[in-house]
Amino acid sequence: MIGVPCLWHPAPSRSQNVYVLFQARISGQAAGAGPLRLRVFGISLYRLYWDGEEIGEGPARFSPDRPEYDELELPALDGGEHVLSAIVHDYGVHTRILMGGLPPFLQCEATGPNGALPLEWKCMELSAFGPTERRVNGQLGWMENCDTRRLPNLQLAFEGEGWTEPVVVAKPLGDAAYGPKTIGDCLSLPAEAEEIARGEYADRFGYIDDDPPLRFLSRDLRPGVPADGFWVRYDLGRIGLYRPRIEIEAPAGTIVEAGYSESLTDGKVHPVITLSASTSCSMDRWIAKGGRQVLQTFVPRGFRYLEVHIAASSSEARVFRAEGTMRTLYDRPAGSFQCADPLLNEIWSMGAATLQACCEDALIDTPTRERGQWLGDAAVTGMETLSVVYGNLELVRRGLLQASYRRRSEDGLAAGLCPGQEAYLTSYALYWIIGCVRYSRLTGSLELLREGYDTAERTLAFFISHKGARGTCPPPGTWDFLDWGHSVSAGEINVSLNLLLIMALKEMAAWERALGMADEAELRLAQAEEMRRIAGESYSTAEGLLAKSVPAEGASAPEERKAGFHATVLGLLNEMFDERTKPLAVEFVKRHISSCFPNDPQAPRLSHPDAASDRLITPSFAYFSLQALWEAGEAEFVLEQYRSCWGWMLEQGATTLLEVFDTRWSHCHPWSAAPTWQLSRYLLGLIPAPDDRDSNRHRLLFQPGSVSSASGVIPSLTDEGASIRIEWKREEAGGWSYALTTDRPIRIRVENGNISKYAIDGVDEAEGDRRVNGWIEVGESLTLTFA
Repeated sequence: MIGVPCLWHPAPSRSQNVYVLFQARISGQAAGAGPLRLRVFGISLYRLYWDGEEIGEGPARFSPDRPEYDELELPALDGGEHVLSAIVHDYGVHTRILMGGLPPFLQCEATGPNGALPLEWKCMELSAFGPTERRVNGQLGWMENCDTRRLPNLQLAFEGEGWTEPVVVAKPLGDAAYGPKTIGDCLSLPAEAEEIARGEYADRFGYIDDDPPLRFLSRDLRPGVPADGFWVRYDLGRIGLYRPRIEIEAPAGTIVEAGYSESLTDGKVHPVITLSASTSCSMDRWIAKGGRQVLQTFVPRGFRYLEVHIAASSSEARVFRAEGTMRTLYDRPAGSFQCADPLLNEIWSMGAATLQACCEDALIDTPTRERGQWLGDAAVTGMETLSVVYGNLELVRRGLLQASYRRRSEDGLAAGLCPGQEAYLTSYALYWIIGCVRYSRLTGSLELLREGYDTAERTLAFFISHKGARGTCPPPGTWDFLDWGHSVSAGEINVSLNLLLIMALKEMAAWERALGMADEAELRLAQAEEMRRIAGESYSTAEGLLAKSVPAEGASAPEERKAGFHATVLGLLNEMFDERTKPLAVEFVKRHISSCFPNDPQAPRLSHPDAASDRLITPSFAYFSLQALWEAGEAEFVLEQYRSCWGWMLEQGATTLLEVFDTRWSHCHPWSAAPTWQLSRYLLGLIPAPDDRDSNRHRLLFQPGSVSSASGVIPSLTDEGASIRIEWKREEAGGWSYALTTDRPIRIRVENGNISKYAIDGVDEAEGDRRVNGWIEVGESLTLTFA
């Protein structure tokens, strides 16, 4: 692709929010008797059409120094002439998805059985898409304002006026090395929309372009004055990233507007996006060409509810139907979970649905507000949830690599958000190291570790360079984020950050051992041990827990330190408590969780990001807190948290997971999916425990709690199509039967439970023949009976 010319319009009318159509004719006779292969790339959103039918889109988000082209294959052509079209939408601004500041262009290469085909392009600016000052919000692109009367017929070549020769843009990405896209193509899954209300409306605000979302929102939907149009409201069932398709019949020139929202406010769609940190405009507009037609957006929108306003009477115009096509990388889950508790089953499924809605060319934080690739989503809960639901970590791998590519130039710190509107967070940089090692162990691949080692080394050097006598304390300029509601004052050591650093140092030692760097690994372990010593001396409270923060300068006595929830949780996962203090730590964590909303309805609410209170819990930190309690044997407490807190989400009418335990945030966020992966891991009882040499080791930690039976499928991350199937139940005569079958050999260590008998691969084993607490080689099946 680096030798393919980069083309653009010679004189577009504006530098932002411009749509350019490129077309070329391709002769089937010249192409030859075989498939036609296309390679396409550009830095702005494009859609490809073959004889008027859409065949592809791009680009997937990318780092400018590592562009990735799309590859398409068309079947053998007939002998006639065909039309290849590409519409490119140049945003001209930075977004969470694509980086601004680069000159727009399109590249396309066509190859047939006879070799490369010469493509003679022409281009034109599409006047159908009118200029608008309104972006969806400060993180995304633009409201669409499309006069469908001016759209060209893409079945024809060079229809209408305004065609010109494109110009060549010289080296817009320098000498960047191109490669094929490293993930699959996103799917377009149909989603039905149910009509839930309709009526007439009267305008009550300003001119049409004064403030489109305010004008939409302020319309009187039960007018006492003559109506200006009619409206229809739809529910797609759950939040997703949809391209709405609205089939209408209306007179030419009729204005049609669609507003989107995740939930209804006062029974209506509010076409604004909460917590955008900017103005927002969650709506689009079309002008009808006349007669029956389908209106569809060029880009997808995040929403559940769709409200269509037609500026005509219901006797003049009609809406036949509305639907959406969901943009997602995945269709049906490869994993499954069922148990005797229907509520837990519904919560697991809601997590899987949320994950599907947040997987496109990246694992994104929410399809509505940002679509940003945050490492705190991908490398933590996202990795574990993808493992059990889809058994595919390609999005995680890609996100980890891009965080390395977009590391901060001055110190090499791995990016916490990228590419586009990049952000650097202390905690996410450490999650990146931990996540890289976790990915490598789960998949058995060292490639990521080899490619990312320099970034890992520089990231850790950043923290070590800011380490004093009481731990690391990075200076202002890097976001010191751990959790909403958790904040540490200036001049204070963030204890939780230092505990994450201990984790990262230990994982870095494993990283270096895997690469054969034994001496470097020993140094990392020594650094981790030094940090543990500091934690023991400087962070412990009088009762033996861990403080939230301590002064960076000056001494503080244990009795002056206040125990911190986050620090104590991370201390449990770091095994920093002894036999006396561990039960105290577990009880402290349980007591804190029980005192917070929604467990305590009177507790403070996380109503907005600046709501700072120590008495808060979040679904995102449940990745750590509830995992720590599972590991401590607190199965029933954790199951009750799923029922209480995530059950509360269901009581609010949610069908995807809320971002926090408050309905004023996003209603679809993957970092809230701790119950989904934890139920598949901990309630089914099989916990991956891969090491540097074996990615198929598992711990069997059987903790049924109050659940009488469970079953599920866990997809393999190393063998495509393979899986582990588990089923267990309480027997009427007492005890528990546990059965596991696997498509590939695995090693298991049983860590708890009084086992009366077991069989491996169908052969009964007398108790004592094998060490139950040692590793058991399982080729096909394992059955156990727990007393």
